[in-house]
Amino acid sequence: MAPPGAMFGSVNVAVRVAGARCASRYDQRSFGACVGSVLSRGYLSSARSSPPTWPNYSLYLVTDDAYLDDKFLAKIEAGLEGGVTAVQLRLKHVSTAEYVRWGEEVRRLTRAAAVPLIVDDRLDVALAVDADGLHVGGDDLPWRAARRLLGPDRILGCSTYGRADLVREALSPEVRADNLGSGAIFGSPTKQSSVPKGVEHLGPLRKVVLEEAAGRSVPIIAIGGVGLESAAACIRSGADGIAAVSALLQHEDAEGTKRAAQAMRAAIEEALSGRPE
Repeated sequence: MAPPGAMFGSVNVAVRVAGARCASRYDQRSFGACVGSVLSRGYLSSARSSPPTWPNYSLYLVTDDAYLDDKFLAKIEAGLEGGVTAVQLRLKHVSTAEYVRWGEEVRRLTRAAAVPLIVDDRLDVALAVDADGLHVGGDDLPWRAARRLLGPDRILGCSTYGRADLVREALSPEVRADNLGSGAIFGSPTKQSSVPKGVEHLGPLRKVVLEEAAGRSVPIIAIGGVGLESAAACIRSGADGIAAVSALLQHEDAEGTKRAAQAMRAAIEEALSGRPE
């Protein structure tokens, strides 16, 4: 039997997820009935009908509130057409209901493109929109709790900030992260508090991951101001994929995003093909 704390924690998350689902669809009068219906019908199991078997993080599009406008979805769709292999929905300044609405729209696009949708930080939103996984940083939901509540079959990514101690925690049996974010490569307008570590830290980071992963393949994703000019250098230095925000979303129109994705994906694939096995 689960300990009481774990049981109440799971119930609390379940209620939050039900609330997130219903907030985007119902007015206040029918909200309570919706939550009760969702809970009673067992919609909140973290188990999936089939675990994702296709994660490829070579070009990982990460969103930001700064680009949340009437072109937001068109740019994501264009990025997918241009070669984006995974999408992380990261929104820090929207309500839960808005987060869920955007998540449902983005999930429609990622499902059509057969790439994974990862939600940043918010486990309740990830479950509410049936995302393929969750990404957590050092100040988010504790990683062991995230894995326990997310279940074994969904993707869990962790930000390591290039730190060996966080790599060890992320790869522990209780967390078993599926991918790891690097430290910030360069300064970034979307993460102004990050301290750049440069491409030089990727090699030592890769060594620690290989030592701690117990034979598992755990991709390292370089993040932080990485664009077309630096993507290949990150791959050559030890990253397995590139997380891109402004490099893909800063363009005036969706066609610009598509062209940027095509160019970055080509550079990444060339660098990956030239790396020793």
